[in-house]
Amino acid sequence: MYKLILLLFSIPLIIFSEPKEGQDYTIIPEGLIKLDGVTEIFWYGCPACFAYEEILEKISTERPDAQINKIPLFTEPTAKTYYAIELLQLGNAAHLRVFEDWQLKRRQFKTENDIRSFARRHDYDEEGLAKAFNSFSVQIKARNAINLPRRMIDSGIDFSGTPTTVVNGKYLVTRQRDNQKEIEIILYLLDK
Repeated sequence: MYKLILLLFSIPLIIFSEPKEGQDYTIIPEGLIKLDGVTEIFWYGCPACFAYEEILEKISTERPDAQINKIPLFTEPTAKTYYAIELLQLGNAAHLRVFEDWQLKRRQFKTENDIRSFARRHDYDEEGLAKAFNSFSVQIKARNAINLPRRMIDSGIDFSGTPTTVVNGKYLVTRQRDNQKEIEIILYLLDK
């Protein structure tokens, strides 16, 4: 009976314990990611990244003042797709459509023709999106983004793939099996 009472009193301590460096997050070198708020490193072809949109939405709901950033990885065409959408200020709805096209309809984004087809399917300005996709500024941003994993590894960070979350450009969040715990860690780090 005594052990049961002790166990019941220790559970809240575990659930509400403060996140721990080295276990729930690690500190990354200054200047590696120069973005405040919550930054998700993602890939449109990643099912876990598509599912992670729900976590980002919950963070936005709980902390509307928190800036949500994204860094696209792995292939230049998908990174260019992301930055073209950003350049034209098409908003998060356009990014969700890319995820849905890729994840649910199996349409990949590898060429300018793919981005043109995407624009036609969703009533975006086809010429404008293609022009943004091929612009010099978008190409530079895409190349810098897809080189981020190498820079992280060179800095001694254990980059385990996507989705990866960094808070305020200095805290790399350890992925959690429990989404609510991950959200709590992110919210804690936003205030740290």
